[in-house]
Amino acid sequence: MSETPSQQTPVMPADQADAEHPADSAVIRPARRKGRARRIALIAVASLVAVVGVVALGGFLAVRHLEGNIHRIPNVFTKLTAATRPVMPTATRHSMTILLTGSDTLPAQRGGSGIDRSSTAPQEPSALIALVHINANRKAGAIVSIPASVVVHVPGHGQRKISDSLAIGGPSLLIATLQRLTGVRIDHYTVVNVAGLASALGPLGGVNVVLPAPATSNGVAFHAGVNHLTSATALDYAEQASLSEEGHALRQQALLRAIVDKLAHEHLLSDPASAFGILNAFTKALSVDSNFTNSQLQSLAMHLNLLGASAGTFVTAPVQHNHLREPVSSRLWKAIRNDAVAAFARQHPAAVTAAAPN
Repeated sequence: MSETPSQQTPVMPADQADAEHPADSAVIRPARRKGRARRIALIAVASLVAVVGVVALGGFLAVRHLEGNIHRIPNVFTKLTAATRPVMPTATRHSMTILLTGSDTLPAQRGGSGIDRSSTAPQEPSALIALVHINANRKAGAIVSIPASVVVHVPGHGQRKISDSLAIGGPSLLIATLQRLTGVRIDHYTVVNVAGLASALGPLGGVNVVLPAPATSNGVAFHAGVNHLTSATALDYAEQASLSEEGHALRQQALLRAIVDKLAHEHLLSDPASAFGILNAFTKALSVDSNFTNSQLQSLAMHLNLLGASAGTFVTAPVQHNHLREPVSSRLWKAIRNDAVAAFARQHPAAVTAAAPN
């Protein structure tokens, strides 16, 4: 027989049910709590994954953007056979040496004409010729400058100024010349546009350089002592018309030195926000050989601090009457091969590159 509404079994309140059936309540309530906690945990994990994904995507896109700024020079090492490549000592075989030159011409876009069209195409002589060396232990580095006017043996062309090799056979011939001269394996080739380097000082906040005496360039006056260079004045400093070829090279090196010193002292590349702005500006002024992988470029960016502050050593190959001075220059090449440029600089202080060039 069906029950009338007045005869239906009354529903007890939850607290009364709990009191009358404590064992059942003990099972149900913890189960509900566990289910709720599990849902909260899943939502939290999903949110975290989403945030990490967005950050990773942003980082990926940022890296791709920076990589796209850099101009690639094809076939730099194609004609350099293994037989002509120096073998580094076992202890330093994981070191890296990059040949750095300067250019007053902005690199051409991919597929265009200009310095990155071919590694054997003539390139204008560069006042800046330097070996950027990162030690195998990744704890120190050095920039070794070689005066562009020094006369050396250029393979297939006899005794010539070292900078002539660029005009004769492009980067490939310059690399072959330097490897034969120094016995140092050159892993990569880079060209920095001086005007682009000056423009990149904007996001860096400028840099300080020291001059031993007052100077004027293009109407811009520099005083003796510390001068703060900005994007507007850096090119006037580096390209002062009254300077010799060697003077231009020394000023360009001083500008580079000021940049890496600031990066090292202020740890500007450790903050993603500031690092992107700085690298975005500098990569636009850079050309590299097409074998220089993106991961190697990222590694180099992370180790730029090794070229500044106390970790970096700046030396210039000793020259007398436009010829390398022996036996000191041979000791320098040996020091590069053995990650010992800092020790060489202590033994030969006259070879240390002037921090305050005229």
